[in-house]
Amino acid sequence: MIDVALVVALAIAALLALPRLFGGVAAGFEQLVASFQTSVPLLQGRSDLKLPAGGSTSVGAAPVVDALPAYTREPQLKLSGRVPAFAIQPDRSLQVVVNGALVKTDPLDPSGAFNVALTLRDGPNAISVTLIGARDVVASSSYTVVLDRTPPTVTISRPNAGDVLDAKGFVVEGSTEAGATVTVNGHTVVPTPEGAFSDSIQAAAGPLTISVVSRDRAGNETTQKVSVVVSQTTSVAEPTLTVALNQTSVRIGQQVVAAIYFRDAIGPKAGVQVTLSVGVVAIGSAVTDSSGTARIGFAAPTTEGEIGVVVLGGGTSGRATLTVTSR
Repeated sequence: MIDVALVVALAIAALLALPRLFGGVAAGFEQLVASFQTSVPLLQGRSDLKLPAGGSTSVGAAPVVDALPAYTREPQLKLSGRVPAFAIQPDRSLQVVVNGALVKTDPLDPSGAFNVALTLRDGPNAISVTLIGARDVVASSSYTVVLDRTPPTVTISRPNAGDVLDAKGFVVEGSTEAGATVTVNGHTVVPTPEGAFSDSIQAAAGPLTISVVSRDRAGNETTQKVSVVVSQTTSVAEPTLTVALNQTSVRIGQQVVAAIYFRDAIGPKAGVQVTLSVGVVAIGSAVTDSSGTARIGFAAPTTEGEIGVVVLGGGTSGRATLTVTSR
């Protein structure tokens, strides 16, 4: 049989404990609010900050910034955008912070539009745009823009100045900054992730200036030029195979990609099967595409020194030299 007196006593004890329970929750919430208040410069010093109903910022009310570049070479940046129409209220203001420093706080324009001139520092710049009410933070959005004013490095490793090259085709090789885009005499070339590039060129006989332009993600450019002589051979009908390695000096076991270019009297030829060997070891075969190009990858052999990379196909052969080291 249930003891009525015991039930009543337990109920009274539970009621007495509720204020302490909710007091602890409230204390934790107040600590959270205080921490958030210190991160917003405009609200520092206010002891009566209150979050909107629901206890969180309104994500949908976040200021929308017009497209910003991920990288730029200009230290002056125009920040513009708009606050969503439903979030516009007379008592609200807009705060802009760059790299932790308050740049501007203005009453919100009735149209919701904003326009602020920023000065960036070299490297990554953290930008935040915050919509603030009379006594609370409504919503915020953040962005990162990298200021890079250093032109990329670019080198041409092949050919060398003064080289006499075959008019039927030759290869331009070099390296540049990772992530940069490259053009060789106006032709766009896609570098490897490490920045190595190669391109096959055909030109009329006579003096030729090879111009390589590297452009980084911020728009900085560097140009390197080399002057060569193009010679017209008599046996124009003879096909040629040219082999270009994405790197010519590697460690044992490191991956190498051989770009193979097949040309005949007419020009680049597709559908030609080519076979690649490294030293005395046959690696594999591939078929040239519409540009007369095939690529075959392989791991550098365990033998140190200069290793011959030989390609056979289409009744001719091509060769490149790979230097292998243990470190």
